Amino acid sequence: MPEIIPMVPGCPDTLIENSIRSAAIELCEKAGVYQAELDPVTTVAKIYEYDLEAPSGTNVHKIMWAVHNGRDLEPISTNLLEQRVPKWRDTNSASTPIYYVKQTQSTFWLVPVPSVTSVSSTILRVQLKPTHTSTACDDDVMSDYREAIVNGALFRLLRLPSKDWTDFSGAQVYGSLFQQDIVNAERRARHGDEGIARRVNYGGIGGALRTRRNRYGNENR
Repeated sequence: MPEIIPMVPGCPDTLIENSIRSAAIELCEKAGVYQAELDPVTTVAKIYEYDLEAPSGTNVHKIMWAVHNGRDLEPISTNLLEQRVPKWRDTNSASTPIYYVKQTQSTFWLVPVPSVTSVSSTILRVQLKPTHTSTACDDDVMSDYREAIVNGALFRLLRLPSKDWTDFSGAQVYGSLFQQDIVNAERRARHGDEGIARRVNYGGIGGALRTRRNRYGNENR
């Protein structure tokens, strides 16, 4: 806010906060800079819908990948799923899941319906974004992309008509800067996610090895 207030004299703090939040949400949606692995999901026999338990103040914008008992699951749309597996809801044909569907920001489906209960069997890496009511965002995102978020907030504020701080020319400049920031941020996030082997092994024999990646795709063990 200290970087924005001098540029929009007389603008209410709540409006500045809303613009900062909206800029952060757009950055996270378009550039994928906020990624995380969710806590392992325990699958239950004959249940296909599960919660996406995102950190407080965030929503799941996109599932990057999902693994069930060490096997990569294939993303699929609901339309294609109905064509490919028309009777997939039939629990009599329950089996080992091979597909996942992001149904809402808070739920996903596993298909075929799991035939057995399996503790901590499913791992998901997701792209997160703040909610429209959140009062904070991930510290790394806010620090690494501070300038981008400031540019996005100023773009929104300066283009508001009939305000003491209205500046359409300035809004165009900051809008262009913000769009370029998004391109650069997306390239950074995508580059960090390339060329990284994902290895997930489960089970008690010999211990478990899990290769994780941080929000930019780099390995953490």
